[in-house]
Amino acid sequence: MRIEDWEEYRHFIGAVNEAASSISSSPALTKVTSYIFNAGGKKLRPLTIMLSCGAAGGGYKSATNACLSIEAIHTASLAHDDILDDGKMRRNQQTIHEKYGITAAILCGDFLIAKAIEWISVYDHPVVWDFGHSGVLLAEGEIIDASIKRGEMTADEYLECIYKKTAALFEISAKIGARIAQPNDEKQINAFGTYGYEFGMAYQIIDDLLEDFGLYKDKESGILSDSLFSIHLRSMPYADAAKKTILEAEAYLSRAKEALSGISDSPSKEKLFALADYVNSLMDKVRKAPELA
Repeated sequence: MRIEDWEEYRHFIGAVNEAASSISSSPALTKVTSYIFNAGGKKLRPLTIMLSCGAAGGGYKSATNACLSIEAIHTASLAHDDILDDGKMRRNQQTIHEKYGITAAILCGDFLIAKAIEWISVYDHPVVWDFGHSGVLLAEGEIIDASIKRGEMTADEYLECIYKKTAALFEISAKIGARIAQPNDEKQINAFGTYGYEFGMAYQIIDDLLEDFGLYKDKESGILSDSLFSIHLRSMPYADAAKKTILEAEAYLSRAKEALSGISDSPSKEKLFALADYVNSLMDKVRKAPELA
């Protein structure tokens, strides 16, 4: 079954559509925000929340506001990130600053952050704190990315950067989902958090690798950041660098699944495994590339 056919995915898309239609009392802000908030994508972060909530024994719909919050802060980061990277296309459409201008993109991102805080406020303090911490890490990751010149980032700096910019949001998404279901089971919450961390690290390594290989048709960046592949490429041949990057991503995904070994089997847990398999499958075109033969 495709991710788009999962009931959790369909539920979230419905929630996004409903939220976007009346997200602001300002028609102009609603128009600009809906353009980016309603764009495509697999919605992996909200799915991580809902599936973790379900696998921890809760009802995934109870996590709807958390899903909207995480998607809003992620979308805000994309709006701002695309300005920094001079991005032209994302999710098969013009980036928001290309369509509406830099001022509108900045204000839209700021508004989505504020809206995310509003949505998350319905939950207890630990969930709200986790959410707030994700924003702190995201900003720190952006600073790392912006402060190191292209071609000078080390592997350790890269891993810290992608943890803060990407993996932390998956880690916290998984923890929030589990916490909504079972707020007092810290061992279980941390297990889901480990899944999110390992999954998120793999996801960003793979995302960067696909961009390096020119395999993205729905995304166009003006400035490419360093990637694990490009860092390996400084010290080894092209094919070896690609294969090493693939192996490292696979190891993260394997550890993501291992993190859930103590969690009871359920359809939600199986879908978390399926998310890892889906991300792994994104590397198939790289694995089959003539350069790696």
